[in-house]
Amino acid sequence: MIKLLTLFLLTISLSGCANFGKKLKSFLRGEDASKQMAEQKPATSYGTKFSENQNYLNGPRRQYKRTTRSKLESDSQLADSSGSLWIMEGQGAYLFSQNIMRMIGDPLAIRIDGEPKEQLESKVKIIVDLLNLLSAKRKAQARRVAAENAAKAKKDSAAKKADSNQKNQQTASSTNSKDEEKPEYESAFPVKTVPTRIVERLVDGNYRIKGSQPFMIGKREYKVIVTGIVRAEDFSEDGINSTKLLDPKFDIVSKKRRETL
Repeated sequence: MIKLLTLFLLTISLSGCANFGKKLKSFLRGEDASKQMAEQKPATSYGTKFSENQNYLNGPRRQYKRTTRSKLESDSQLADSSGSLWIMEGQGAYLFSQNIMRMIGDPLAIRIDGEPKEQLESKVKIIVDLLNLLSAKRKAQARRVAAENAAKAKKDSAAKKADSNQKNQQTASSTNSKDEEKPEYESAFPVKTVPTRIVERLVDGNYRIKGSQPFMIGKREYKVIVTGIVRAEDFSEDGINSTKLLDPKFDIVSKKRRETL
């Protein structure tokens, strides 16, 4: 009886709670419990595993690289003075990226060069030719009036008639030669940069700009008007070239009223 009780307690200590009943039955029958457990088939699994699903799409293998300080600085295009509290220019950094957003009213200098410069120079030449034509007509009218006054003066005294004719012919020939040699207006275009400002921010992130720059042709004042669209990546505080403008318009207008020929 004591042997049976000792064997029973030993069996309980060596076996788990889950397999206790099975081992006890096999012990009472005189069978080997380990052999019976090996012959028992595993329970069938219900359902399909996620890895066995045919509709599962394997994604690309990603290769993550280590991010360094130098790589962040090169990607964000930061200067040596970016983020400094003592420098007024170039500020606007947000965390690791440089802020390139612009607001309405921000200035931008447009450098006149290339095809726009040739276009404006041709317009200035046309204006100068018209001004010289107006000046020549005024001078011709002044000479005509002087000749009429001289003709009236001929009737006063016959003695002064020959002298006045010689003087009028000499002055007319000298004025004609001077007018032909040197015109009153010169076709020079002195404008190199035009200051503009942002007037509108478009939906695609570009900016519409508009500006003007006055200049003189002789004693007359004119203005160069520039309008166009600047891409966000082309925006620079140092100014951009006029050839980078999208949908550009260059024109020259006068501040005074137009004169008819």
